[in-house]
Amino acid sequence: MRLARRGKKVMSPVLGKYFADFEIDRGKGCYLYGRDGKKYLDFSAGIAVCSTGHAHPKVVAAAAKQLKKLIHICIGVAYYEPYVELAEKLSKIVPIKNAQFFLCQSGSEAAEAAIKLAKYTTKKPGIIGIKGCFHGRTLGALSVTTSKMKYQDGYKPLVPNVYIAQPNLKSVEKILKSKKVAAVITEPILGEGGYVPLPARFIKGLRKLCSKYGALYILDEIQTGIGRSGKWFVADHLGIKPDILCMAKGIASGFPLGAIAATAKIMAKWSPGSHGGTFGGNPVCCAAAIATIDTIKKEKLVQNAKKQGAYLKTKLLQLQKKYPIIKNVRGIGLLIGVDFGDNAVVKNIMNYCLKNKLVLIPTGADGTVIRFIPPLIVKKKEIDQSLKVFEKSLKNARI
Repeated sequence: MRLARRGKKVMSPVLGKYFADFEIDRGKGCYLYGRDGKKYLDFSAGIAVCSTGHAHPKVVAAAAKQLKKLIHICIGVAYYEPYVELAEKLSKIVPIKNAQFFLCQSGSEAAEAAIKLAKYTTKKPGIIGIKGCFHGRTLGALSVTTSKMKYQDGYKPLVPNVYIAQPNLKSVEKILKSKKVAAVITEPILGEGGYVPLPARFIKGLRKLCSKYGALYILDEIQTGIGRSGKWFVADHLGIKPDILCMAKGIASGFPLGAIAATAKIMAKWSPGSHGGTFGGNPVCCAAAIATIDTIKKEKLVQNAKKQGAYLKTKLLQLQKKYPIIKNVRGIGLLIGVDFGDNAVVKNIMNYCLKNKLVLIPTGADGTVIRFIPPLIVKKKEIDQSLKVFEKSLKNARI
């Protein structure tokens, strides 16, 4: 019996699927291998997660070594090397001086922890989210998520004292003036919102407004961070220093791990036991994350993301001129969205590409954007291979 058929019997239908019956057996590098024996070029990277590709040997080796030594104990019970070492390595790459870290298991948990940290340390109730951003699906993160409003359907009332501002400084300042606000949270580039970069002036202006009104500035780099933009973080492109930084996705090459960073001064106000978790900072996940960061540095994958991303974007812009059905091409590094303005078109293109052994997935409020988010190890020949299939989809898919 096929996996899809078996899965439908035992899996909750709440789990949305990009493809009806895509079944895989394993992955290696930039490729997935289907149960049908076919080899697929994967430009989804597990939704921007597999930063060093599938089953990178150094990540696998680090995880396997740790598996034989210590699988779990909980940081609340004892200190262990991988947690401390990972925090030390992260402190050297995050855009926050004297940073301390709280580790968790996912992006949603990172956003949740950031919101809790802000509320707890400022003793203020309000949180400002920016329209179009996605921060996760747990209740607090969902309350500031507006990339797709259907995510909130059926769950209201959500967390109180949450204010959604338009992505302009006047809208944010109006709320800051009138409410007791603990923090402003935003993505620098809208992920689920369609890979729309928020204006640099706006992102930098938020930093000034937060400082002016005594609110903390939370920057959500869950999807954009860990080298994907062509720098470690988009904050590095903009020269800004958030008070709290959220990370996850590419941090451990597929192992479930999230993190927040904040200054030691802010963290010192978070009383012991005010937040926590049993599995956060799992030793095996931390070992994989350490190997991921080391591999990104040694193989110069941040630089590769910049170089290959620039090449990919140039080629996609050329296709836009050739095929007017493409409305826009935007993004930075290996975080590029191709906007068609029509979700039916996107579905047809995705399905065509999958049949021709290329995995692409959508984004945008209505699924009108195709995202190109290959692993950071991607080479020019693989980009050319993807573009060949993608152009054929523009010619031959029923669009």
